[in-house]
Amino acid sequence: METEPEKIEEVVADVSQASEKEETKVEGEGVEQSVSPEVKEKKKWECKLLTLCKENNRIAILSALVLLIVLMGGLAFFRYYKKNNVGAEAIKSKIETLLKDQGGEVNEVVIDGDLFKVTISIAGKEQPSFFVTKDGKKLIQDVITFEEIEKQKAEAKKQEEESNRPIPKAEKPRVDLYVMSFCPYGNKAEDTMKPVYDLLKNKVDFNFHYIVTVEGNDVQSLHGPTEVTQNEREACVLRDYGKDKWFAFVSYVNSKCGSDGSCWETGAKSLGLNSAKINDCVSKDGLSLMTANGEASTEAGASGSPTMIINGISSKVAYQYGKPETYKKAICDAFNVAPAECAKVLADQTASATAQGGSCN
Repeated sequence: METEPEKIEEVVADVSQASEKEETKVEGEGVEQSVSPEVKEKKKWECKLLTLCKENNRIAILSALVLLIVLMGGLAFFRYYKKNNVGAEAIKSKIETLLKDQGGEVNEVVIDGDLFKVTISIAGKEQPSFFVTKDGKKLIQDVITFEEIEKQKAEAKKQEEESNRPIPKAEKPRVDLYVMSFCPYGNKAEDTMKPVYDLLKNKVDFNFHYIVTVEGNDVQSLHGPTEVTQNEREACVLRDYGKDKWFAFVSYVNSKCGSDGSCWETGAKSLGLNSAKINDCVSKDGLSLMTANGEASTEAGASGSPTMIINGISSKVAYQYGKPETYKKAICDAFNVAPAECAKVLADQTASATAQGGSCN
């Protein structure tokens, strides 16, 4: 079957041949007069038709080339996409293989932008979501959006402005310390605050909070599920046993139990705390306690561990680890009239001072 371009070429050829024959005929007759107007008009239209056919042929060829390029590009993209997108089922299968020995299971694999978002459970407890690239080669623990980065920058700027504001004075100052249970800097702040608390606990309203994010029944903390559980234990001790026992408990865990809190029960027993009661509290009230802590942290703008707020103003003194005297001076300056206890000088803690200046964000 002839293609459209081939048909056009035939028409052009016929017109050209007819033109040549006409010229030959006129010359062969030996007529000396000029070519008749009818012949001229015919030749003019033959020329126009020939030009039009050539132009149409050129357009057709260009159109075909463009279509071919588009088709080839689409095919290349399809092959690339297929090669670089293994699919949700393949991702699920790979994760299930990794979780097999841990008693874990994959709850869901869904597309989230250019990544797969994966939710899993281990021993029946849902874990924080993570992400996998579509080619199945890279696992990403957390993803932060540019919007979140801008939000954090704005929050940091706000805290910077607040930290430069003078701390208002009060009859009984209020001190709020926001931490994460396994943040080494938060632990240093707790250790630094301990002698200040012991000195001023009857004069100052001390409050302790945990920095977490809660979405529905899902609680997240920077250092993972183990930290969430320890946050809940410590919050239970704070609620059920008071601030003295809480400080004793966190000091024990900070100094002896490492980054997983594995010896917490030994510490609880040595301090006269009922570990079964603590576990029961975690099971029944852990979520509600973390929800309250998360709301308090968000309201205060506390995203980094530690964050210290004195009479409503964030203070950089929180980063002076191992220097309880510096903590004490900042708090004593917040009194309308400082009590006699403020005259006592507190010794530096050399070991804690090595971690000055850092925070967990």
